[in-house]
Amino acid sequence: MGIGVGGGGLFIIYLTLCANYDQITAQGSNLVFFIIAAFASILIHVRKRKIRLLQLLLMLVFGSVGTVVFSRLATDIPEKIPRFALGILLIISGIYTLICNNKIQNYK
Repeated sequence: MGIGVGGGGLFIIYLTLCANYDQITAQGSNLVFFIIAAFASILIHVRKRKIRLLQLLLMLVFGSVGTVVFSRLATDIPEKIPRFALGILLIISGIYTLICNNKIQNYK
């Protein structure tokens, strides 16, 4: 299962608490690392024909537009809002992972 408190969330927490990055810069740095890893992964999956090119192109177009729009919004809102939203997202994904892992283990 790929949902949960992963390295990206922990990287942002480290950058904001230990390296004294502001929230937007920490999230942007995390995004750069994620994009590099995702691009390499996409190349492998396309080569193995596990990804449909039309769907990939649609995701790239809409993802790029969404990135530009929401990055503009993120610079115009107070820093506390994205920090709070990230914290809530990490809590929800952690709880979701616990619940799903318990269901999977009880099913076995």
